Amino acid sequence: MSSGNLKQNIKTQFAGNILFSLLMAGVALLTARVLGPADRGLLRLAQLLPLILTRVFSFGLEVSAAAFPGLYPDRKPELFLHTLLLSAAGTLLSILLILLFFILPIPHGEFSSLTGALIGLSLLYVPAFLFAQNLMTLVRGCGQIGRSVYVQLIQTAALLAMLVICVLIGRLTVFLSLLFFTLCCLPGIGLALWYLRPILPVRWTADSGSLLKKMLHFGAQISLSNIASFLVLYLDQFMLGYMVPLDQVGQYVIAVLLAERLRLLPNTLSTTFLPHLTHDLQNRQGQVPRMFRLTLLVSVLSLIPFGGIGAPAICFLLGKQYAQAIAPFLILIIGVALIGGAQILAGDLAARQKPKYSVINSYLILATNGLLNWIMIPRLGICGAALASLLSYAVSSCMWIVYYRRESGTPLRELCVQKEDFLFLISTLIGSLKDLLQFFKHTEKSGDKKDRHLESSVD
Repeated sequence: MSSGNLKQNIKTQFAGNILFSLLMAGVALLTARVLGPADRGLLRLAQLLPLILTRVFSFGLEVSAAAFPGLYPDRKPELFLHTLLLSAAGTLLSILLILLFFILPIPHGEFSSLTGALIGLSLLYVPAFLFAQNLMTLVRGCGQIGRSVYVQLIQTAALLAMLVICVLIGRLTVFLSLLFFTLCCLPGIGLALWYLRPILPVRWTADSGSLLKKMLHFGAQISLSNIASFLVLYLDQFMLGYMVPLDQVGQYVIAVLLAERLRLLPNTLSTTFLPHLTHDLQNRQGQVPRMFRLTLLVSVLSLIPFGGIGAPAICFLLGKQYAQAIAPFLILIIGVALIGGAQILAGDLAARQKPKYSVINSYLILATNGLLNWIMIPRLGICGAALASLLSYAVSSCMWIVYYRRESGTPLRELCVQKEDFLFLISTLIGSLKDLLQFFKHTEKSGDKKDRHLESSVD
């Protein structure tokens, strides 16, 4: 993949992520406004176990499905088959553990508020979500960045459309909301399969078993990491489900959903850069330090406008009933900004096939996060959970720098933001503004030409 393709794919991914973030913000605000804090918290608890377990039992496909098509370009049909098989296995294991959680005579906290119908929908949500995510990742791994973005946007747009229609014609409930979250995955699955048709039919060759073992060996380490990394993302919400009322869970969920929008640029760069890195590993690795610096710089600079807009927007759009979400939101965005650049370093280590660092880091941060949540939530409630996440993200970011320097030998000064980075961002912003002005001038001139042509035609 050429440098030009990388730039174009980053632009495509960034534009898609902007639209995705806007659509997800619309979903979050609509469900929060209509359902209220308590029911919004109940909806999150209904999704929580599927979200955690589908990632735990993805067998590392969120990375291997993106990296292996570049590492083994002639074996994409086999990779497609393995993606389907591992997704099916992950579905069965996830459903089994969810059933055990609700059947076993253990304390369930606020999870006991889930009805049988909601638990049943949670089970259906598992295969829909898992297959949609893994197939979309494989599309991106095959170099179809723009199409993977389109798959994601179709799913989210379908979800928002169903929610809006339901609000307009009737009463939105927790059950219908979860049903729509499940149904919206189906067009994404169908579209991903359509885009992957060039690598069909799938086949099992004599070496397919060895390729599957490589994916499992690589993915097993990633899965071990995911058990921890996704617990870091959701452990606070899980613990809140036992330690605070449902309405506070709903407040915290909104703070998290809005704060996560700050991951827009880091996610764009990391998800786009990894396939390019695996296709041209030797040449691309020299770009990693600069990508890290720029990602971290933009993430930190985004804090002021993002916080300045997000905090009043919570009260304006959701009402005073969500005022308690503002403080954790402001705390969380600092942590999200700090962890942003680390995704670039994690992607580089994944491309080097060094997933052990992801495992080590994830369990270190999980232990840190769990301890901090246990200490802070009883004392500070949802703000304590936000502070625990902030401190955990700060530690994680520092550790990724340590791991990357150990493998690459990169001097620390190359990972520190430099004057040239500021100048580059300023020149890029000025260039973007000039392009925008040129676009409007061109549009205006085209309009004038059409008007003169129309006048001459009338004469």
